Amino acid sequence: MRFSALIERHQDLLTAADQRIVRELLANPTEAAFLSAAALAQRADVHPATAVRLAQKLGFGGYRELKAELQSEVINTTHPAERVRHRLAHVEQGSILADIIESDLAALRRIAEQVTEAEIDAAAKTLLAAGQVFLFAQGNATTLIEMMDRRLRRADFSTTVLSQQGRELAEHVLALESGDVVLAFAFHSVPTGLTPLLQHAARIGATSILITDILGPLVKPRPQMTIAASRGLAEEYLTLTVPMAICNALILTIARLDQGRSLKALGRLAKLTRNIADVR
Repeated sequence: MRFSALIERHQDLLTAADQRIVRELLANPTEAAFLSAAALAQRADVHPATAVRLAQKLGFGGYRELKAELQSEVINTTHPAERVRHRLAHVEQGSILADIIESDLAALRRIAEQVTEAEIDAAAKTLLAAGQVFLFAQGNATTLIEMMDRRLRRADFSTTVLSQQGRELAEHVLALESGDVVLAFAFHSVPTGLTPLLQHAARIGATSILITDILGPLVKPRPQMTIAASRGLAEEYLTLTVPMAICNALILTIARLDQGRSLKALGRLAKLTRNIADVR
């Protein structure tokens, strides 16, 4: 049942405080689907427990389940062609570049409401402890693993890129071992290969980290860590600016925590680069 229909069905049970939460959820479901119960309650200017009680009144076990339902609903109501049309219709005769900049800036400002410093620190520490880092993405998100592959290698990490499919993907995953980390990217739909990759990682004792937007609750099995942040309105054409910012935060956090490992590796790279350039 759609969220709006659930609200209508349970209308008689909702208090004034519940109604304030509902207005926040319906005003922008894409953004609200990422907010914690406390953050949502703060926006609605009600007690944090109100969001949890509302979820239970609507038949959910808790606010986490309500949030997952919102995310699932957003995913299932949009597709690529509609998102492009919606973006173009929104811009009309204005500047497409200016519209994208404004949209991305708004999404970037909201990251702090959705991703905590503790989550970034935990993911960075997990990567630092990895034997190898396996980077998975398909489609447009391969841009992110190409960037992360280069930056992690420059910080003295051993990496493997997983952008293949079928047998070729399996051949590369064969090297995954206990103690390794899978860093995966998925946006708007579950990419082919992600589910069996996560299943294999769990089976052999490798750790998985997923960087995503509204997709998190639909990914099975659940990764050990999920960093989720909205990229903007789900019905519009979206960029990779938000997950790229998260990637940059991860790289810089690693450099802060690794006791000089990254800086030493970059120093060796600079020296080797000069030596190679000097060869005639």
